[in-house]
Amino acid sequence: MKKIICLVAVVLMIASVAFAAGKMKFTAKDLPGLKGTWEGVVSFGEFETGGTSPMKVEILNDAVPVKAKVTITNVPELIAQKFGSQSGQNVFENDSGLITSQGTIMWAGAQGAGFFEVSKGENKVNFWYFFKGMKGDATLKKKK
Repeated sequence: MKKIICLVAVVLMIASVAFAAGKMKFTAKDLPGLKGTWEGVVSFGEFETGGTSPMKVEILNDAVPVKAKVTITNVPELIAQKFGSQSGQNVFENDSGLITSQGTIMWAGAQGAGFFEVSKGENKVNFWYFFKGMKGDATLKKKK
């Protein structure tokens, strides 16, 4: 029994190292390629109504701090109330994006009011956010 537990532990350690080594990370040299418009569908996470809306993220510059503009269309009324915003189209701008030690780019809200973050994927970026107790994610592809 102890041998099985040790074997499982070793396999898990090897798998985690292989996963960490294969994870793509942003560096400052990646920022010019990140600049532009990224589109996808954002989920409203674990909220009762769930749901999704079209989303556009515009990366406006290619240097740190990274400037971004997020546009979410068709935000449902119930979700808008939770966000403290209006239903329909909402636009959020932030000019404080920093490359984290994990190789993601994170934009933090004022006074800890939430954050959104992107990680590097194969021909895409993975987006996730936490804001006013809500969390969700999106997979975004660069608009040509």
